[in-house]
Amino acid sequence: MKSILGIGVIMLLAMSCNNSPQTSNDNAQGFTIEQLSSNKNAEKQQLFLRFTEEITTDSSTVFIAKSLNDKDTVGMRIEVMNNIQPGINKDGRPVESGFVKGAIKLSSIGEQSDAFVNALSGLFNVPAAGGMTSEVIVPTVFSSNKEVVDVGKPGTYSFKLFLNNEKGEPAEMFAVIDTYRKAFELSEKDPSYRDQVLAAFEGN
Repeated sequence: MKSILGIGVIMLLAMSCNNSPQTSNDNAQGFTIEQLSSNKNAEKQQLFLRFTEEITTDSSTVFIAKSLNDKDTVGMRIEVMNNIQPGINKDGRPVESGFVKGAIKLSSIGEQSDAFVNALSGLFNVPAAGGMTSEVIVPTVFSSNKEVVDVGKPGTYSFKLFLNNEKGEPAEMFAVIDTYRKAFELSEKDPSYRDQVLAAFEGN
């Protein structure tokens, strides 16, 4: 994990996490399920999932997020811990305390999560060995925000995820939780991580 603590990397992620994909079909209620990828031939994939359910616990908020891969529904469970502390200080500088393991947790909702992994396999052009792991995926999370994250209120929050896997170094992806649009977005940092990203979701 030493490589992710370098100031150059931290500065890069702080500047880059605000790049989020645009959608074309939002409605007033924010519950339209859209395509997972708006451009399957893009050099870097930007993935969009819509919140369809929300559950509040004592320590977190749990979202069920879904989208479409052509006509197939894909999805996952996203748990966001309460009071994620800012990773950017008031002067706009990243702080090491912005890294928190498990601030966001991803897990399977069954067949639709297996379909999500198969969709990733197709978008990444990387063979999939199976469906989504039954284990909870617990990435290290960097909060690219200047304020405490409160997903109980309307807001847009940016993060960087470091996904552990058995293929190599943690796979890096950008993530956005947008409670205005009821959306979860994942964006590739670099296509070179595709094997590791897929392995992380498969539990390999």
